[in-house]
Amino acid sequence: MGILVWSGGVKSTNLLALPMNLPPIGQEVPLPQIKEICAYCGLVELWKKIERDPPTRPFKSDGCTGWVNEWKGVSIYQAGFLHDLKYWCGYPGEEVARLIADAELMIDVARILNSTSMAETMFAGVRVGGNEKFNTPFSWGFGRR
Repeated sequence: MGILVWSGGVKSTNLLALPMNLPPIGQEVPLPQIKEICAYCGLVELWKKIERDPPTRPFKSDGCTGWVNEWKGVSIYQAGFLHDLKYWCGYPGEEVARLIADAELMIDVARILNSTSMAETMFAGVRVGGNEKFNTPFSWGFGRR
C-alpha cells in the first residue's frame, strides 16, 4: 500500500474580485506582463514553466475560445484568458495538466456566474474541443501539432 502525498495544491483566484485589467482579446501579451498576471493570480508554477521554456509563438487570448465571453451580462473573459494561458504553454501529452486547466476553467466560470450549469457545459465542450483534431491543442504556443 502506497502513500499519496499532495505536494502541489491549486490556488483558486476569486475572479470576481480580480481588479487587474487583463489585456483585451487579440492583444499580444509580453512575457513581463504574463509574469505579473501569474504572480497576481497565484500561478507561480505556471510562470516557472513559462520562464523555463517560453513558447515560441506570442501569447494572445481569444477569451472563451468558440464560446461567449459574457453570459447574462456577466463577463467570463478572465476565466477564458487564464485557460488560454495554460493551453498556450502546455506540452503535448500533458493530459493531466490539460485536465486540471479545464477543471480550473469550470470552477472559475462557476464562481464568476455563481452557477454550475454554464461551467459544466463549458467543461464538457473544452474536453472535446481542446485537442489537435480541432486545431486548438494543449501546447499551441509552441506550434506543435
